[in-house]
Order: sequence, then structure tokens, then C-alpha cells
Amino acid sequence: MLFLSLLATATLSSPSLAYNVSHTDMWMTPIIGCVTGFASIYIALSLHRRYPGRTIVQYCELILGPVVGKFISLTFLIVCLMMNANQLRQFSELMSMAFMPNTPLVVFACTMVLVSSIAVRLGVEIIGRLALSLTPLIVVIVVVLILPLIKEMEPDRILPIFSQGAAPVLRGAITLQLWYPMYMYASMFLPYLSKHDQNKGRLYWAVGWSVVTFTLTFLYVLMALGTATNFFSYPFLQLSRYVSIASFMTHLDSLIMIVWVMDVFIRTIVMYYAATSGLAQWFKLSSYKPLTLPVGLAIILLAFWSIPDATTYNYSLGHIILFYYIYAHLCIPIVLFATALLRGSSPKIPT
Repeated sequence: MLFLSLLATATLSSPSLAYNVSHTDMWMTPIIGCVTGFASIYIALSLHRRYPGRTIVQYCELILGPVVGKFISLTFLIVCLMMNANQLRQFSELMSMAFMPNTPLVVFACTMVLVSSIAVRLGVEIIGRLALSLTPLIVVIVVVLILPLIKEMEPDRILPIFSQGAAPVLRGAITLQLWYPMYMYASMFLPYLSKHDQNKGRLYWAVGWSVVTFTLTFLYVLMALGTATNFFSYPFLQLSRYVSIASFMTHLDSLIMIVWVMDVFIRTIVMYYAATSGLAQWFKLSSYKPLTLPVGLAIILLAFWSIPDATTYNYSLGHIILFYYIYAHLCIPIVLFATALLRGSSPKIPT
């Protein structure tokens, strides 16, 4: 679930962002940037052991007190809603720009939220099984798209290494913090696992596979496009348009659309569920289901009210989005973890 949620936008948009900052050294940025991914998993697991059966929204109040804890957890949920909205707007913009230019953006947004709301209401087990069933199909399609272009790749395009020193690589690693700290959302799902003895290994493996996927994607794009990577917002999509199999199977960019829709669907239902269940816990409701449609409507409204257009989103709001993503997904967990350690033994949890 979290692996696909991370890669839903990363595969398409991260190569361009990383190249703008790190240039030919961009393939090294995931290896450095993954530190926050492993740290997020460690913090989520540590807090889960201290407060079993509680999500980050619930133990935030136990750690920081009823007033401060409520405020901090509310900001976390607001960022979760904004992240859903950003994802939905980016999905709608790309579908309209690359595949269906005559279809209004609101159609893509509303249909995605409507279908996702059904999955969210069915519960976390259905979300997990959907992610598990779609993963092999997504992997197969991506491999089909990559293999035909391997012969066109030029390894010399990754040279020279460290041509501008280590600073661009570090800045590129910071850019990837749009994605890696998202593994903190494991704290919203850990209480529902049936086999707690396996969660540690699986989560760390998920981060590891994210590093592998990021690195291979960056190498693939860089060795195929070289400096031309800078001219495309979605270079992986651009490459898929040049793929042909057996000289008669062409226009395989439609496969990218299939992967994009499935991957965004998984990310949407995972983040949608986190926002809805988190708000229900914040208001201390017995069930999150009555909030499903109101939260979906809020996500659609935020997708269009908070982002005027794609250009503004890519160039003006990027630093703002990076700031509040890091605040919610990294700073809040670190503060909670440090405070829990200073308090020593965990307080008695009310039943």
C-alpha cells in the first residue's frame, strides 16, 4: 500500500525535479534521501510499540497533552487532505494534457474520488488486497515499457560524476522529501495488522524497494534522454511514446495511462482512508464512514481552490508544498518521538 502510494507520482514527476537540481548526479539522490524513509519507519514502529492499538492522531494527544496534541494532530490531518488534493489535481492535469484534452479536469477528479470513496467505505482490508492484487500488473507493464529502450541507452550520459561537487546531490535528496517521509503514514495502519511480528521487515523492505525503483528510474531516464530530461515535466511518459514492440505494437504510452490510473487509485484510497479515519479519531466518532463523502468533497474543492493551474503548482508552490510535507511527515513524528523518550515510560492508555 505505502510502496505504491509513494511511487504514484514519483515515477513520473521526480526525474524532472531531481535533474533540475542535481543534473547528471540525480541517480545518487535516492540513496541519500532514503535516510528519512528509514527514519520514518523506525519512529512509526517505536511509537506503535509504546502506544499499541493507537494511530498517530490518537497518541499525539497522549504525548503532547489534550490541547497541544489536538492542534498538532489537526495540522497533520490538514496536510493529509492537502496531499490528497495535490495528488488529485496532478492526476487530473496529466490525464487532460496527455490523454484526454477535451475532458474537463473536474470529471477526472470527481470520478476518482467517487470510486475511491467506495473502496474507503469497504475498509482497510479491501484497500490492502487491492494494492496486493494490482502490484504484479503494474510491475509487468513497467517492465514491458522499459525493456525495448534498453538498447537505446547510453551509459556515458551519467558522466561526469560529482561534476559540481556534493551540494547538488544533497539538494536533490532534499527534493525527494516530497515522497520518502510519507512512510510515516504506516502509523495510521499499524494498529490494524494481524501479524505484528512481520511489520518491521516488510516496512523496511518497502523503503529499500523504493530506493531501487527511484535509482533505476533515474538511470533509465538519464541514459535515455541525457540533458533533454530538463525539457520534459514527465520524462518517463515521454520515453514510453517511443516504445515499439515487434515493429507493429506502437503508441504504448496508453500503458502508462493504465499504470498511472491504477497507481493513483491506490495512493488515493490509502491517503483518503488515512484522512477520513484520522478525522473520525480526532472527533472521537465511533465510525469513520459518515465522513467519507464530506472528506471526498473537501479534497475535490481543495484540488481546485488551492492550485490555480499546473504552471503555478510546478514552479511557485513547489517550495511551499515541500515545507509543509516535511513539517507534517518528518517534524511532527520527530517531536512526538523525542517527547515520548523524554517522558520515559508511556502513560496509562485509557480503554
